[in-house]
Amino acid sequence: MTPTVTLTERRPSAGRLPRVEVDFLLAHARHLIDLVPTFERGRYRLTPRGFVGFLTGPTTRYVIRPKIPWPNLRLLLGLSPEAAGATHAPETDLLAVLTTEFVDRLEEVARPGLVAGYSEVESVSSFLRGKLRAADQMRDAAARAFPDRFYINEPVFDLNTPWNQIPKATATALLCRTELPLALRQRVQVAVAPLAGVSDRPVTEALFTTARAEPRAAQYGPLLNVCQLILNGLASADPLGNTGGAFLLDLGLAFERYLTDALHREFAPHRSWRVEAQPGFTLGPTTLQPDIVLRKHGAARVVLDAKWKTATLGASDLHQVLAYATITGARRVGLVYPGRTDARTHFTTPDGRVRVSRYRVRVVGESADLASSIAKLARDTRRE
Repeated sequence: MTPTVTLTERRPSAGRLPRVEVDFLLAHARHLIDLVPTFERGRYRLTPRGFVGFLTGPTTRYVIRPKIPWPNLRLLLGLSPEAAGATHAPETDLLAVLTTEFVDRLEEVARPGLVAGYSEVESVSSFLRGKLRAADQMRDAAARAFPDRFYINEPVFDLNTPWNQIPKATATALLCRTELPLALRQRVQVAVAPLAGVSDRPVTEALFTTARAEPRAAQYGPLLNVCQLILNGLASADPLGNTGGAFLLDLGLAFERYLTDALHREFAPHRSWRVEAQPGFTLGPTTLQPDIVLRKHGAARVVLDAKWKTATLGASDLHQVLAYATITGARRVGLVYPGRTDARTHFTTPDGRVRVSRYRVRVVGESADLASSIAKLARDTRRE
């Protein structure tokens, strides 16, 4: 049986590790776990960064638990509230929990009928219709005197669309994970059956953007969010170079999405304001992407940067947001940290041109308390 080291996100823990595990962590997991030797030979202090889930080394399995309660983690990840009486231990079966959520969401979408859309398929026709594939046509023309067929991309109305391709790819990936209970994998297989005719396609960020932009597929939103969590978590195994795999969720990204979605809801009634997520600002060879830009009548008024760590205002964080103020023209910038209570502190640059705010929003407590905390943040950023 593989020994397990159980850790809690952001909290240091000391223990013994064989040399092969030390080499693995230093070579592949520096971004996941800080490893510092102690004064005792073979004993190390391990501090997980902002990830939860598991990874497997050559001889040891590392389980990283969240530092916030499980119901609050579900809210942070955008999952539906847990049913009364349900007991899940996210530190051991987080992937199973998300798989269950995926199946539930997919069944909800499929129940009233999957949404079809227009897509293009490559075909060869005796008649010219659709869009001509010029390169293929020219290659064929070079081999024959007269064209007797046309290489075209033909529009078809079917289920082979981005919003259906993403769940299909997610289900395919989950069915390969043998650590999931057999009954759960069977649920996935049944739920994905209506998507059998959908083509397999590599899932990219652009594919998610296209899927979310389709108004007719708005009901797919919660399903696509779960798909993104699962696919990102499964992709964490790739850079680790291990054989046992991994499933890791970046809580920094989750906090950023939670904050963005919550502010979208808060600012929706205020038509003069717009919440912009990660816009790009090019400066020479570099593109800066603030987490959130709040615009009023199109002008950048406030820039917010989400930080999944303790609310310590470091020099690097200040440099970052002041650079955002310069490139966006915003007169107010803010760093938003998670916490158990609300707090805010304001500073002004020596020339009085930019106000810097440090916000702490609640991520622990009842859902109403967390919503109230976001509402306070929104009210404060709207103040002129």
